Amino acid sequence: MKKEEFFAEAIPGSTGPLQGVRVLEVTTSLAGPIVGTLLADLGAEVIKCELPKVGEVIRYCPPFLSSEAFMERSTPHLSVNRNKKNITLAYNKSEGAAIFKELAAKADVIVENYKPGATDKWGIGYKDIRNIKPDIVYTSITGYGQFGLYHKKPGYDPIAQAMSGLMHITGQPDGPPTTTGNYMADNLTGWQGAFATVAALFYREKSGKGQHIDVCLLDSLLYTTEMGIMAASHLNFFWERLGSGAHPIGTRVLYRCKDGYVCSLVAIQTHWERLCKLIGREDLITDPRTRTLIDRVTNFQLCADTIQQWTMGKTVEEVVRLFDEAELVAARIYDFRQIIEDPHIQERDMVTEVTHPIHGKLKLYGVAAKHSLTPGKVRMHAPMLGEHNNEIYQELLGYGEDKLIALREKGIV
Repeated sequence: MKKEEFFAEAIPGSTGPLQGVRVLEVTTSLAGPIVGTLLADLGAEVIKCELPKVGEVIRYCPPFLSSEAFMERSTPHLSVNRNKKNITLAYNKSEGAAIFKELAAKADVIVENYKPGATDKWGIGYKDIRNIKPDIVYTSITGYGQFGLYHKKPGYDPIAQAMSGLMHITGQPDGPPTTTGNYMADNLTGWQGAFATVAALFYREKSGKGQHIDVCLLDSLLYTTEMGIMAASHLNFFWERLGSGAHPIGTRVLYRCKDGYVCSLVAIQTHWERLCKLIGREDLITDPRTRTLIDRVTNFQLCADTIQQWTMGKTVEEVVRLFDEAELVAARIYDFRQIIEDPHIQERDMVTEVTHPIHGKLKLYGVAAKHSLTPGKVRMHAPMLGEHNNEIYQELLGYGEDKLIALREKGIV
């Protein structure tokens, strides 16, 4: 199918399936902002609130674009906070909290990621907002959740990776535990938060009822551990690091070639038979040590050594081409230079572009989920601190210029 065919019935002017949903975001760092980003990418109007002058922590995270505008040069901020509007508001002060409630009364969703009790202390917690907006969907992102033995402890991405088992199973068998290359806990928690928010909006559509959503870093990573808890509980099997060694549904996934490494996974029976023919080892199709998937997992070293011997005599390009021709699964191991140059990734709009008022044209990652009728897309640059103050305070809340000047003088906006 061609791209034009997939989007042939797209609704003109649609910003995504969540168009018409208004989100008020009070977040910092990464997991909370990612919730808002996913909702914004799918068309929601997301109003990000940041404290006056200081903003949020991700604005201080490198690498930085060259610019004298310190608060607007962080590439993590410019990537993650796209598609949002931005206001400054001292929501941690009583007058700012009162304004926040005015905004909340006009919102469908609140997203916050402070420690449990913080927003309650400021007067903008779930119960406070529910009193003025009974059907609000209030999504809280934390390290350990709203309840439980550890719920009052602060948490960050690597702590969740450590406690979830992810760090324990990542790395080489003879090396130390290691974190993932990116902030996987933050990302997965953001995705869980957005998914849960959309589910709550769906429930509200049917029942008219809002609710409080509790999503945390630790739970979100535990949700990805597949058979780990069951195997430990019932089989006395404790998942250990394998590196790129034996895969639980096949052989090794990483092989050395003459000029680098290739990634491949041969799991289903027909693929194994095709591979054996490709590398000239048809005997392994019927060999009792490698005949079935279970046999191959049991004797993974034999399989790995056989495939490795074949790939060592070829370049990465040759291996990928031969696997493609045999309809087998293989891929080069891309760095980010190769990612931004790949024509498939470009056609899928996963490298997209926005225009920033300071930096001009910026490339960043696109929207993963494609909707044929209501496609989401990267529509706007990550907002500058307070960029939409006039629009939100004057047009949405009806504030006059005199009131805004007074709020600025008091440091509320």
